[in-house]
Amino acid sequence: MTQLNESDVELKRSMARNTADGTKTWRHTVRPDADAAAAFLNTSPAQGPGEATITTRTDGQIDVVFLM
Repeated sequence: MTQLNESDVELKRSMARNTADGTKTWRHTVRPDADAAAAFLNTSPAQGPGEATITTRTDGQIDVVFLM
């Protein structure tokens, strides 16, 4: 499985800190492939059922839309 680099891990944790009041917002990021998208979504705090969707772009990258 693809490992995330430290900046990706910090990005997700930073987003989680910004929503500490309990209000969730749909967010978007682009990952280079499906493995990287899955690794991003499973990084703590992981998304639960119904909290994410992914779509493949024509260039092979992955759009990741997630609730956080």
